[in-house]
Amino acid sequence: MTNDQSQTSFIKYRGFIRAHYDGLPGALTAVTGLITGHEALAGRLIRPSAFDVRGCKYILDAGCGNGRYSRFLLRQADPDARLTAFDISVNMLHRAQRRVNSPRLTLAAADLTRLPYADETFDAVVSGWVLEHLPDPSPGLIELARVLRRGGKLLLLSTEDTFTGGWCSRLWHCRTYNRSFLKDTCHECGLEWRRELWFSPVHRRLHLGGIIVELRRKQ
Repeated sequence: MTNDQSQTSFIKYRGFIRAHYDGLPGALTAVTGLITGHEALAGRLIRPSAFDVRGCKYILDAGCGNGRYSRFLLRQADPDARLTAFDISVNMLHRAQRRVNSPRLTLAAADLTRLPYADETFDAVVSGWVLEHLPDPSPGLIELARVLRRGGKLLLLSTEDTFTGGWCSRLWHCRTYNRSFLKDTCHECGLEWRRELWFSPVHRRLHLGGIIVELRRKQ
């Protein structure tokens, strides 16, 4: 792919995703989250025995959507921790604001491939079901690594190339990732693949729930 083709792909991606989630599909995320169980299961990931944000003072929710993970991050983080959340869809930000009304939360409209934050700003980052909307994962991963402090942690959730992942791909107009490919790509972008997480033992046994992994920015 040439540079011009790559730029065109990202322009199309930004326009499509913004329009898609500003509209009815974005409004339905709360409903679909209940149907799939992701609303309840999100809390299984953001807790001390899984992705532990205690001691992290500056946290980023990258592609926050309707605030599903933001509310658990605020619940589990230290009382003086600050949460920044962004989304490319302004309407999703409005939904997140209504759902997570906290003085510790700052919301912003931003693009994962061009983050408006300084290098090494955050101690921890959560990126839930965002990367699969990029035509190429590398620019997004590079940006996440850039804004994460050295040794900082990233919880990455993405749709996997399984049977159920294929149906999710059709529903949400996103790509799927091969686990080994994504692991190699993360490594190339400066992120160490530390441990894989699952919503439950059933998800692990049946290989459901997508790719959920804790990564660290290389020192």
